[in-house]
Amino acid sequence: MHFSPQLPFDFSVSENFSFSNFLVSEKNAELLELVKNFSSHNDVITFIWGNKGVGKSHLLQALCHANDMANKNTNKPANEHSHAASKVQTLQCLYLPMQKIKLFGPEVFGSLHHMDVICLDDFDTVVGDKDWELSLFEFFNRSREQGVKLLVSAENAPRGLPFSLPDLASRMSWGVIYQLHELNDEEKISALDRRAREKHMPLETEVLQYIYMRHSRDLQSLLTVLDKLDQLSLAEKRRLTIPFVKKVMDW
Repeated sequence: MHFSPQLPFDFSVSENFSFSNFLVSEKNAELLELVKNFSSHNDVITFIWGNKGVGKSHLLQALCHANDMANKNTNKPANEHSHAASKVQTLQCLYLPMQKIKLFGPEVFGSLHHMDVICLDDFDTVVGDKDWELSLFEFFNRSREQGVKLLVSAENAPRGLPFSLPDLASRMSWGVIYQLHELNDEEKISALDRRAREKHMPLETEVLQYIYMRHSRDLQSLLTVLDKLDQLSLAEKRRLTIPFVKKVMDW
């Protein structure tokens, strides 16, 4: 197993993003199982694409979070975790949000030590930049030689991205490519209801539907609204009713 690098940045994964609270639809079930069992997946690259807000970052961070927790349990004394847990094959994962990595320049990939899995989130934010593409191309080749697997996310499939380096475009299509599908309306409302219950703030169906109809249908944005409403209702000690939501959200 590879060791974690000493990096000039720290993009820790959020504990809020786990496999258990990833809202899966039937269309995404196969992809979820693949990521959950990534240690047995052999492709050098897995490319996930889908619209903004469908859960790509959630899925990448969930993989890193699950293995971080498993590694911590494995390092405990034997009497602190079960024998079965000690046999779980864990991965050393690194999460790299490309939107933020851009601040460090393309040479950042030359300083990475070998990991088991590197997750490149929002990969498309650097596509079209020749320096970044050349660095990523060399990084891909090193990863393949050293047995490091890549989990990549973007808003479009490789063939829909404006690559300036044809060889990199080709490499990005070498592995498996999955579309992460958006939840339908019923599934999104169900997701809002689930998050509200997790926060011990159950909402009446009419309130959930009102929030859904008055705001952007982007699930992540909807969940952010729910978090805001939770804080406001606690601050004002008010129940979340349609009049209250309408007032505080200025709808």
